Amino acid sequence: MTDDVAQSYLVSPAWLIGGLRNVPGYLGAGGGRLTFVSDTPVFDVPLDEVTDVTWPWYWFGGGVKLSAGGQRYKVTFVRPNGMPAPDPSMLESAIGVFGFLAGTWHDVSALRGLADIGTGRAAGKRWKEFLGA
Repeated sequence: MTDDVAQSYLVSPAWLIGGLRNVPGYLGAGGGRLTFVSDTPVFDVPLDEVTDVTWPWYWFGGGVKLSAGGQRYKVTFVRPNGMPAPDPSMLESAIGVFGFLAGTWHDVSALRGLADIGTGRAAGKRWKEFLGA
């Protein structure tokens, strides 16, 4: 995979938050799509179906609210208290961004290095550059 292609994809550990339940998973973007996978796929939509992107100041850059395919989501890149880290096996999903990357690399575990971008705030900063405000 060339550096240009690798830079056009972004994959981060993330948690969907809301109500009494937080869901660990991975948020991925590339190839014109935005995908969130957990134990099961949550969404996989074209980027033009991602709307209402906001970065609440009280999340200090570590999370985003967005609508994907008409549904509202709250995504944090900072692990909520008491939540496990997303299982790397979730990256083996064959949908959206992950399906493309799995087909590109022989070893999906190679994504772990791409997904490990440091702290949640650093991830939020990269996503803000990718998705905009």
